[in-house]
Amino acid sequence: MLQEKIQIVAELPARTRAQAAAPAQPIDDPRVDLKELIRVMRRRRRTILWTAAVPVLLALAYGLLATPLYTASVQILIDPRDRRIVSNEVTPETLAADGGVAVVESQLLVITSDTVLRRAIVRERLDTDPEFGGTPAGLLGLVQNGLATVGIDLSGGPDGELKALRQLKKRIGVKRADKAFVVDVYVTTEGREKSVRVADALAQAYLADQSEARAAASGRASTALGGRLDALRARVQETEDRVLQYKEQHKILASGGVLVNEQQLNEMSAQLNAARGKTAEARARYEQIARARRGGAESGAIPEAVLSQTIGQLRTQYAEVARQRAELGALVGPRHPSIVNLDAQIQGVQKLINEELGRIATAARSELERAEASEKALEANLEALKQNAVTTNQASVRLRELERELEASRAVYQAFLTRARETGEQQSIDNTNARIISSATPPRDKSWPPRLLLLAVALVGGLGIGTGAGLMREYFDERLYSARALQGLTALPVLAVVPKLTQRVSRWGMFAGSVRTRRRVAADLQGAAQNQAELLIAAMRRLRDALFAQGQPQRGHSLLVTSSTSGEGRTTVALNLALTAAAGGWRVLLVDADIERATLSKTLDAAGNAGLLDLIEGRATLASVLLSDTDTDLNVLPLGNATRPESRTPDPQALAQKLAGANFDLVIIDSGAMLANDYVRSFAEFADDLVFVVRAGGPKKDDVLTALDTPGPSARKVRGTVLTGADADIG
Repeated sequence: MLQEKIQIVAELPARTRAQAAAPAQPIDDPRVDLKELIRVMRRRRRTILWTAAVPVLLALAYGLLATPLYTASVQILIDPRDRRIVSNEVTPETLAADGGVAVVESQLLVITSDTVLRRAIVRERLDTDPEFGGTPAGLLGLVQNGLATVGIDLSGGPDGELKALRQLKKRIGVKRADKAFVVDVYVTTEGREKSVRVADALAQAYLADQSEARAAASGRASTALGGRLDALRARVQETEDRVLQYKEQHKILASGGVLVNEQQLNEMSAQLNAARGKTAEARARYEQIARARRGGAESGAIPEAVLSQTIGQLRTQYAEVARQRAELGALVGPRHPSIVNLDAQIQGVQKLINEELGRIATAARSELERAEASEKALEANLEALKQNAVTTNQASVRLRELERELEASRAVYQAFLTRARETGEQQSIDNTNARIISSATPPRDKSWPPRLLLLAVALVGGLGIGTGAGLMREYFDERLYSARALQGLTALPVLAVVPKLTQRVSRWGMFAGSVRTRRRVAADLQGAAQNQAELLIAAMRRLRDALFAQGQPQRGHSLLVTSSTSGEGRTTVALNLALTAAAGGWRVLLVDADIERATLSKTLDAAGNAGLLDLIEGRATLASVLLSDTDTDLNVLPLGNATRPESRTPDPQALAQKLAGANFDLVIIDSGAMLANDYVRSFAEFADDLVFVVRAGGPKKDDVLTALDTPGPSARKVRGTVLTGADADIG
């Protein structure tokens, strides 16, 4: 294959071009990469720690130098329902739960009001306390007084009580426990005993203010009510006189709370209804008797005939005669004198019955007429009473209005009289609904500065600020640190990630790939060094498998390992890859083409040997300059020595000619930096594939992109990148 490169040095196999022309897709994952975030914080740990140390040191200094403060608290129970000493109090009773909470919350503002605070200031003489704005003792007080005499007032004003009030507002706190009516009052001062005294004074001042406020409210209410009693009494008397005069004027009389004419009207209505009932009954009886007589009904068909004794006796006689005739008629004929006599008796009895019925009908007629006459008389009397009732009712409308006005005046007067007496008595009764349930006690520890809390807050805040600073440095850093970022920038696959090496081993041991060499390395290395060796070997195997996924390459295949700048681990990658390939049974030639530094030759102690440059100038043959390692079967072509300037920028075709006779499966070329050395382009034209090595935290992003574009047409040979010096946990 090396022989053919003389004719096709500018051409690439179709497979190689296809692989180089198909860059990996950039990573576009919207999820946060926690591993990458952890690695960023690990890289910026110095920035984070130094930034966090500043607030911690400041907090520590403040905790040591700040004046200690002590907080004492007193608990006050405020009952929103009030104490019901009398039936009607000036202060209303609160029963609703939400209303009770509102009352207690309002009392929190009362406790911190100027009125209560001024009471506490006077009680404890805080206006003379230097902590609350008073004149300090000693030399400082003398200086302050001396400056005040010349017009320079450092105390903040002449009103000491006002200064103490301002300072006390800053030193107190009020808090209500959740779902409770207990209020905690906190006072913070520079002394334990002073905090206790001020807290107790504040609680006593609040109770005294509440008691005086309630007494004052009762006094004002009693005075206002008393001033209205005379006017209300006169109004009641006037209204009563008007009611009496109106009754006399309209002759309105009442009995048992009911007007007399209304009572008479009710009685007359009842009598009329009774009379109408009697009339209807008499008319029905008379009409029934009349219909019976007109229809020729039997004498016993009406109730009056049944109830009449006379008719009963006549009917009995009639029945007896009829029985006798029936018995005699069975013995003799109808013309017998006895039969005729009996028929005459029957007719006589019948006539007597009819006459008796006529008298009953006449009596019913008379009773009907009498009932109708009584009904008409009652109707006339009722109509007269109705006319009188209408007149009385019209007058009663105004009377009821006057009576309602009288009752209202009496009720208001009675209420005012009762309330005036009750409120007058309440002035001397303490009905305060608050009491102290826990007095203040000297605090055991100081409340400020809280050193542990302050240090913790400073540490957390410093770490947060430091983390932000580290992330900002990472954001503005133009260098690459992860395979993800490298792949996203170059759109090329990251073929392998070489971990950062913290220990160095002798010669080739770290880069060995054979089983025998690996065993010797494992025996020599301990702990972290052994783990690094294993990680490095695994990374190089992944690189070999990524480059030659189809197995062993065609004979004479060449691979150029280059980088943007020097010191990116290019020689380490090239040497390790060559050893790994040789351990797999391949015939590998490793060429040192770093003309400026000869890093590979120096690493192998072959800097003085003849090598590549001697081969290019024709002063040596390939077989004479090759170095072979018996353990790994790796062949190395050192850099050698140049005597002519043109040999430092070799012609690709001439170089291909020199290596045409080599019988190797893979030729790995360790070139110089792409941006620093122009001769690297010549080796890029010679090589079949290119691999770019990028050190984590090394070149800037623009340098990496510029280096990838530097080879020109040979840039399409780039198979991918290798990230070196990365964290060990990078995948």
